[in-house]
Amino acid sequence: MARRMKRAMMLGLFAAMASAHAGGTATVVCGRPGDAFGFGAVPVLQVSYNTGSDTGTPGLFWFGIISQDQTLGSVLTPQGWQDYTGGLYPFQARYDNALPQRITLSIPFPGGVQTTAAYVGYSVYAGHGAYAYANRQKVADRRTALNNVKPDMVAKGRWRPEFDSDDYYIWALIQKDMVDNNKYGPILAIPYVDCTPPMEGGG
Repeated sequence: MARRMKRAMMLGLFAAMASAHAGGTATVVCGRPGDAFGFGAVPVLQVSYNTGSDTGTPGLFWFGIISQDQTLGSVLTPQGWQDYTGGLYPFQARYDNALPQRITLSIPFPGGVQTTAAYVGYSVYAGHGAYAYANRQKVADRRTALNNVKPDMVAKGRWRPEFDSDDYYIWALIQKDMVDNNKYGPILAIPYVDCTPPMEGGG
């Protein structure tokens, strides 16, 4: 139940941002994602997304599909599609040096389906967050504070391994930038596309 509630909260947030930043476009085409998939043509999402004034700033990019009733959805990660199970939203890509002006994707649907029947009406969402200078200063200040108290906390057995990394805190700050500044929104309502091969008659 808790897992379903967390997923519903995420999907609800995405839907609530329907009028938010929508700096991208998407289409569905029949394509061949590669021999590794083991099948022929499948529906492929082709995406083009513009990061606007955040171009050149480090940041994260998010991408997902969400059902009309906001109860089902998947997010795309560097490892592929996955369900949201709570915590920070899994991002599709991280840009430690700089967000490019344009991000492009060409990705089959979850499960490598040959039609989009199961996803008709789903919304495709895309968004990004920037790692602005002010947030970089917050990270630096936090790191200084943690380094100052580390010897005492280690001696008292209160130091946790996650304190040695700033990654989770940076992720949270960039996600907050995306949400607070409406840098997320729908870019496509998925249509019906059938990529199954035509039937061939016998002699």
